[in-house]
Amino acid sequence: MSFSTRIEQSQTPLERSLEMSTENLIKRLRKLSSGTKISTASDGPASLVISEKLRAQIGSLNQEIENITANIDQYSYTSSLIMEERSKLTELRSMAIGAANSGGNSTETQEAYATAAQELVDSFNDLVRNSEYNGQRILDGSKGSLADISHLDDIDFSSPERVETSTRVIDNAINEVDAIQVDIGAIQKNSLESRRASLEVTAQNLIASESSIRDLDYASEYVQYISEMIQMKSSVALMAHSNINSGLVLNLLSS
Repeated sequence: MSFSTRIEQSQTPLERSLEMSTENLIKRLRKLSSGTKISTASDGPASLVISEKLRAQIGSLNQEIENITANIDQYSYTSSLIMEERSKLTELRSMAIGAANSGGNSTETQEAYATAAQELVDSFNDLVRNSEYNGQRILDGSKGSLADISHLDDIDFSSPERVETSTRVIDNAINEVDAIQVDIGAIQKNSLESRRASLEVTAQNLIASESSIRDLDYASEYVQYISEMIQMKSSVALMAHSNINSGLVLNLLSS
């Protein structure tokens, strides 16, 4: 027989009841302070394992959501740059209409159109070459880029005849940029944002499931806490009453 067993056997029923009430009261306090009904494995081994597995799933989903959000940000930034390039092409196309006016443009005017057009072309090509996101080129068609925009070449507004040829080049560039913008938008909306929305719903459902397993019902637990408190106080009162009675008996015998 072990020492602890001998101690348990030496305890009175009242003492064992008080010890059990005290232990239960401590457990109730721990749950009320933590807000969880499963604080240790003894509170529910199977529930604890299920809860931890759900938490691992939720953690993985949240990381995937963060990754997709980062990709969406990259696509949004790329889309804004493409819109900027489209704006340059629109301006260049409008300029071409003015530069094609053979009867109304002086030599100086034609040269001014040519200079302005070249500045726009240089700006357009610079954006294609140098645009980056997180250190990665995104418009030049290199590995990892999201778009492959062709450079503007052979744009010459020095004469109405050359403007006509340049206008066809500009129109082709507009069609290319518009097609790329459509592709970027479709991927962002139909693949990335749709996937993120689906993952967020799944994560919310798992969070709700995990919460129902682990979270504490405060009202019910507080009722149990009051019950344990009353039981403990009753046991203490009974033990005190018992000790008083024993003392009275001894005094009577000694007298």
